[in-house]
Amino acid sequence: MRDVRGRLLADLPSIADIADLLAAARSRRELPREGVTRSGIEYTLHGAGCRMVSSDGREADVDLVIDPVLGRAVDAFDAWRIRWFLDQAADDGYNNEDIVEACIDLAREGHLREVVAGRWFALSDAPGGPV
Repeated sequence: MRDVRGRLLADLPSIADIADLLAAARSRRELPREGVTRSGIEYTLHGAGCRMVSSDGREADVDLVIDPVLGRAVDAFDAWRIRWFLDQAADDGYNNEDIVEACIDLAREGHLREVVAGRWFALSDAPGGPV
């Protein structure tokens, strides 16, 4: 996710983060809801988030979720989105409960942040800096 989102935002220098991308497409009407950036990142805006696909087929999907610590929306993912990502690579046999537990462990170690207990997680370097 870090790589795909990073390249998407690097290709759109006037866009600060996924929340800004949603605003640029929906309210400011500066960008389309679907597009391909110059480095080949496909993006599709949906409901509360964005699906991003790299030119080599790696897919990341995030929703904007209010982080109670930061008091604003952050790019977050849940077990379903991780399951979707893992299914692209191989059938690893992990279920959603295993994935949630792994995310909680990674949050305890500082690699992720638990935005909503047991449900939504974000990268530790989410836009706005680490918490």
